[in-house]
Amino acid sequence: MKSLTFGFANVAVDPLTAVEYGVLAEKSGFDALWMPDHIVDVDGDKTDPWTTLSAVAVRTKRIRLGSAVTDTQRSHPARTAHQVASLDQLSRGRAILGIGAGEAMNIVPYGLPWDQPQDRITRLAEAITVIRLLWSSTREKPVSYEGRFYRLENAFLSQPPKRKPYPPIYVGVFSSTRALRVVGELGDAWYSWLNTADTFKRRWAVIREAAKNAGRSHRMIVPCSHLLVAFPRNARERKMAMMSAKMTLLMEKSVLKSLGYKPAMEQYQNLGTLKMDVAKVMSAAEQVPDDFVHRICSIGDTDQVEERIEELAKSGITHFSIADLLAPVTVKRTLKKMHRTIRRYA
Repeated sequence: MKSLTFGFANVAVDPLTAVEYGVLAEKSGFDALWMPDHIVDVDGDKTDPWTTLSAVAVRTKRIRLGSAVTDTQRSHPARTAHQVASLDQLSRGRAILGIGAGEAMNIVPYGLPWDQPQDRITRLAEAITVIRLLWSSTREKPVSYEGRFYRLENAFLSQPPKRKPYPPIYVGVFSSTRALRVVGELGDAWYSWLNTADTFKRRWAVIREAAKNAGRSHRMIVPCSHLLVAFPRNARERKMAMMSAKMTLLMEKSVLKSLGYKPAMEQYQNLGTLKMDVAKVMSAAEQVPDDFVHRICSIGDTDQVEERIEELAKSGITHFSIADLLAPVTVKRTLKKMHRTIRRYA
């Protein structure tokens, strides 16, 4: 088995606890710490990633620090470029920018325009271009850009990132063919969310072709994926983990559809987060057969988690972002359990 790296998806916690878990993740051998960049989500409010990751940066030495993922509508790419550059300086070159096209739950309630899918993808591609231009800029060499959504005129950052030529950009994309092409054309990595081995291979083929057409080598693009895990100790925890998994799977319907299950749910990007919205997700989740959870997630012991990792690694994935389905209750236990696995694949 090839060398694999592992990140920890630090979700559903308050800022101080998130910092504690970030420090523990480094001690447990994780290569990266991923923080969601949401104001809200179906499973609750979210802490600001850049503030929290900065606090983790000053208490750690090795673990890389990234957002999973930042959208392009709540923050101008100049602001995003500045935040990541500052984190990169604080962490001495460990910052990662995860970036995606966004979700309605973090846009619509706050009075921001919710673009059509194709417009969001165009905005995403332009934002990546603008961010890299600004990371390469200086007062002596300002940059200009004219796009559909963004415009720069003799712009520069006074605060450059430490890492050269720039921090890596992980593009968060579900299954849209056009968005996958953006990964191949512009991304340093694909941060996928949920996959079977088959869905990953099909989507990765789109990225490879786009990279080839853009004159890039796909070998320069890191293939990574979210992986939902749980180590339940009893029937109650197993039931909770299964419900958490089913709710998450419903929010990325394309994988369930690939397995022949078609839930009557809105796509994740269009979901709301009011109590009535969450109630709809929970009601639909109760109808999802357990078998689909076991084909995508890993709920059981360490051996079962490693079986799923090996299955997905054979499809090409080299970095796994581990998300605890029972977080925050069992995070410390999960970090300990994953330590053995990380050492095995290092």
